[in-house]
Formats: sequence, C-alpha cells, structure tokens
Amino acid sequence: MSKEEIFNYFYTNSVNLSVGTILVVMLAGLIIGALIYLTYFATYRGVAYNSRFNASLVIILLVTVVIMLMISSNIVISLGMVGALSIVRFRTAVKDSRDTIFIFWAIAEGLSVGSQNFKLALVTTIFIAIIIILVSLEQFTRNKYMVVICGDDEAIDSEKLNEALSGLCQNVKLKSANISDNHQEMIYEVKVNGDFDVSKTESISKLAGVKSVNWVAESGENVG
Repeated sequence: MSKEEIFNYFYTNSVNLSVGTILVVMLAGLIIGALIYLTYFATYRGVAYNSRFNASLVIILLVTVVIMLMISSNIVISLGMVGALSIVRFRTAVKDSRDTIFIFWAIAEGLSVGSQNFKLALVTTIFIAIIIILVSLEQFTRNKYMVVICGDDEAIDSEKLNEALSGLCQNVKLKSANISDNHQEMIYEVKVNGDFDVSKTESISKLAGVKSVNWVAESGENVG
C-alpha cells in the first residue's frame, strides 16, 4: 500500500459530524462548564473574586471540546493537532494553586464531553464539585485570623493580653514579637467561633500599652 493510498484511507474513513451533533456536544459542554463556574463562585474564599478567570474556565472547557471533536472526526487532523499543541506554551503565572485545580478540571471535563462521554462528564463533575464544596466549608468554619497588636512607650502586660485573647478566641499562638525602646508589635494567630465581632478589637485595645489592634483574615496560603 502506497503513501497516497494510506492517506486516502485515513481521510475517507473520517467521521462526518452533523451540525446537530456539534450543537448537542457544545451545549453539553456549556452545561458542564456552568457547573464548574458555579462551584468556583460558591467556594471562593479569597479577597477579590475574579469573574473573568471564572468565565475563562468555561471557555477553556469549550475550546477543549472543539479540539476533541476535531481529533475524533478526522485522523489526519488529529495527527496535525498533536504537532500543533506540542508547541503551545502557557506562561501566565497562576497565583493560587486552587485555580490550577479548576483549570485542569475544566480541561478534563472538556476532553470527556468532546469524546461524547456525557455520563462520565456529568457524574465526575458532580462528584468533584461536592468534594470541593465540602473542603471549602471545612476551611470556612475555621475562621482563622492574624491579630497584629502595636504598643507605645508603655510596656504591654503580656499575661493580661494572653488572658484577653484566650477569653475571646481559641488556639492563641504567638507568631512574632518585635519590641524596641518606643515601639512594640506582636502578631498572634487565633481562631474565632462564628463571624468576626468588632467588640473583640475594642476590648483588647483598652489594655494598658496597646496602641492599635488589627485583625486580618487568614485564608489558605495567603493572608487577606
């Protein structure tokens, strides 16, 4: 068999996708992408929610679906796509490792939908979404804070400060202390039950020597 015959064999044995089939697959991908979108939106615990990144997850999934449709419909195109995709380099830095998980999740579901394995895509999307929601709820109930306490010339009574923090918070840990002739700064890691209450700051700020009290929410790897 010559090269031309081999090429004609691959080309003629390709699958012709109808417009209806393409629309059904793309619509299925859009539904799966919407589930991923809602999961990211509901479980985000950072400071500034990035709606553009969340929307890009849906686009990534749909683009992956298109690539899979091209590969599955024509063997010749699939060989060319392997070479084309091998030169693609992504240089955008992802700040949060959690965002990387969602990117890979969108790509994986796009591959599943593009191969028209709708049952696998739906079941795995729901299962992974439930796991992510449960993990985010566990992290949300921690309510960890970093308490930054600054003092003036008058020395802060560390025993009274520890008693005040222990009475308001749980798991009080001194993480850093900086004391000089005219300045004091101590950083505590604490855990609070329920939502943050401003009265906690007021009660500690009344202690002798305390100049200012700052509460900063701790979320995962970043503070803020």
